[in-house]
Amino acid sequence: MKRALIQGTRICEFVATEANQFEVHPDLQWVEVADDTTEQDTYENGAVVKYVEPTPTFEEALLAQIIVLENEVTQRRLREAVLGTDNGWLAAKEAEIAAVRAQL
Repeated sequence: MKRALIQGTRICEFVATEANQFEVHPDLQWVEVADDTTEQDTYENGAVVKYVEPTPTFEEALLAQIIVLENEVTQRRLREAVLGTDNGWLAAKEAEIAAVRAQL
């Protein structure tokens, strides 16, 4: 077990033992927590609540994919603007982006 510094429900810091604790403001408290506790977890009603990574919705996943594709296009456009070359890659990528957007 390790010791965690708690402010409200936020886990701020950890120390290995009670001997490593330091004086804190009365709004803060030291509590004993499991070794697998992280700063992403919270402390509520006297217990650690483990952080659960949110699962993106279908729409959020598509929007993330569109952002990645558009970033590729932007970089390619800048390169081609400087070099003056285009081999059809840009049109194919824009069609791919349109296909993903159509799924929204």
